[in-house]
Amino acid sequence: MNIASIAVATTTILAISAALFSAHREQNNRIRNLSRQLSEVLDRIPPLAVSDDNHALSSPLSTSGSGRRLPNQLVELPTAFTYASEFGVVGDSMADDGPALQAAIDSAATGASGGTVIIPQGVFFTAQSLVIPGGVTLQGMGYGSSPLAIKFDAGGSTIAYCGTDHAVKITGSSSGLRDVAVYDWPYNHGDFDGGCPDVTAAGGVLVKADGVTVESVFLSNVFIYFFVGGDALSLVAVNQGGVGYGNYQNLRLRHARTGLKLAAEVGSFVNTNTFVGGAISGGDFHYGIHATGPGPCNDNKFYGLGIGMHDSEVAHVYVTGSSTNIKLENVRIEARGKDMSRPVVIIDDSSYGNVINGILGHTHVRANMNRNPDIDVMSQKTVGLDPAPVNQFWNAAFKGWVAENRVMPGWKLEHGQANIVVLDQGSDSLYPDHNVISVDYLNYGGAFKLMSDQTLKVHGHDFVTFGIYAKSSIQGSISAVMRYTSGSIISSASHSGSGEWEFIGMSALYDKNAPYFYFSITGDVQVTAPALTFGQTPATPGASLMSSSGARMSGTFTLGSAIGLPPATELNTPYYWVLPKNEGNVFMMDMQGNPFRHIHRLNHSGADRFPRGTVITMVFEEAGTRVKSTAYIKLKNDQDFVSVVQSSLTLVTKGSATWYEVSRNN
Repeated sequence: MNIASIAVATTTILAISAALFSAHREQNNRIRNLSRQLSEVLDRIPPLAVSDDNHALSSPLSTSGSGRRLPNQLVELPTAFTYASEFGVVGDSMADDGPALQAAIDSAATGASGGTVIIPQGVFFTAQSLVIPGGVTLQGMGYGSSPLAIKFDAGGSTIAYCGTDHAVKITGSSSGLRDVAVYDWPYNHGDFDGGCPDVTAAGGVLVKADGVTVESVFLSNVFIYFFVGGDALSLVAVNQGGVGYGNYQNLRLRHARTGLKLAAEVGSFVNTNTFVGGAISGGDFHYGIHATGPGPCNDNKFYGLGIGMHDSEVAHVYVTGSSTNIKLENVRIEARGKDMSRPVVIIDDSSYGNVINGILGHTHVRANMNRNPDIDVMSQKTVGLDPAPVNQFWNAAFKGWVAENRVMPGWKLEHGQANIVVLDQGSDSLYPDHNVISVDYLNYGGAFKLMSDQTLKVHGHDFVTFGIYAKSSIQGSISAVMRYTSGSIISSASHSGSGEWEFIGMSALYDKNAPYFYFSITGDVQVTAPALTFGQTPATPGASLMSSSGARMSGTFTLGSAIGLPPATELNTPYYWVLPKNEGNVFMMDMQGNPFRHIHRLNHSGADRFPRGTVITMVFEEAGTRVKSTAYIKLKNDQDFVSVVQSSLTLVTKGSATWYEVSRNN
């Protein structure tokens, strides 16, 4: 390397070093400026006194002028737990630990100590109810080694109650009870000698909402024992209060009048509480679970619960109230002491939407299964019901439109002067072989009704599900409407106006004495594929192998066959015959020993008429019967039909009193 090269390299290194030095100096200046600004802020804050062992500043930040300042007053933060032993509990089953336990709970509730109250091992006698307010959890050390009886071992914690109220009352949200036994104490005790055995508690644990909402209560690993005069656990709402969103895990409820009671008075609710695992067992029961209104008491869910009392005076599960239901998933219900005359589950006829699945032994369920189709248990004594998802709307494909008469077979078009165009299935059709009705509403001002021309009265069902696909750019252009079981008219959500196909429908209890279903149209809309099924099943729009849109079969198609008898003599109408409706399409004509009879009219009365498009075949085994060609029986070339041995005549109706010849074999 020559001298010139060394000079260039040296110059380059010096330039880089100078640049780095300048950048470093700029960075140092920025750091010094930030440090100075931070020092100025800290100088404005008064010095803080700090102590050890859970001390800190007391009150919220306060403002002074345009700035903020921190107070310098000290308070003591609560420890993580409140220990009941520090409040004087003894736990020897002799001392009355009620006041000390309540003092610990109250301390936790006021924030003077941690929100979880720890109960040590022992038996804690109390003659007063323990009231647990919002935000407080009472936690023990378990309930011993047995889930069948109180065994005072294995480090368990037992609340031994001697009184006529509930042993534990939970009155606020986000509170709870865990790892403890609650016992209706049956033994003599100190100042209460001769008293406790004769005192019957109203219940074990009460979660009560009196004019307030109590949410997110948590009970876990709790044994509630021997409350034979009341409810082991009860969730009750009164005075427009509500109990909801609670979580109850691994509860053992043994020997009680009622294992679990859910009750809401008018204007209150007990809803959406979840129970996981656990068991209800033992003796003296009237009810295992008793859910009742009249307020809403529903969507309370049980997963994996065992209800295995030997017997119950009323039922293991009893549900009553039109706003009450329960959901028992994967449960086991057994009643070895019941005979077949006494059901293990009773669902009152007013209740609907109950869900029960799992194993049910020894007896049966008494319920209206049509109102409760999701009761489906593994049992040899009872079965659930699932209505067949068959579309009850005839001509759901909208075939046979007669534009000049505004006639659609199977449908009535009521009120309004809307323009109607039936579009054959094409690129815009949702289902094969289904036409689309396009309704131009014309701002008529009232609702245009699209409804079936014949509504089935099916008393064997309680629920109906129906709807229709609709496409519209007008919000609220169409809704489904029906008569509710109470007789009032109710409607579904309407079309959003998205311009896309939306299924507009509803599912509800219907008025079985006067059923009424229709689609209310108040704007331009296209509709297709209506569907109506009984039961709480999903709607079934569209074609199937056999439906109102057509049929396709690979086997034998069998028609019903019935007997056609002459008119009764006392009717004095020997030529007016009535074939039995809804009994078949093939009629064996029985001449009652006189084959030389005449037939001039068939099913002329409106109540006896067959639906439009019905094809019938009359089969004559004897010769001599004459079917007269009249204004009501239109025969080919106006020629009467006269039977011969083993002959037949096939007719079709348009839904009126008039029949038309299809074919004859004579």
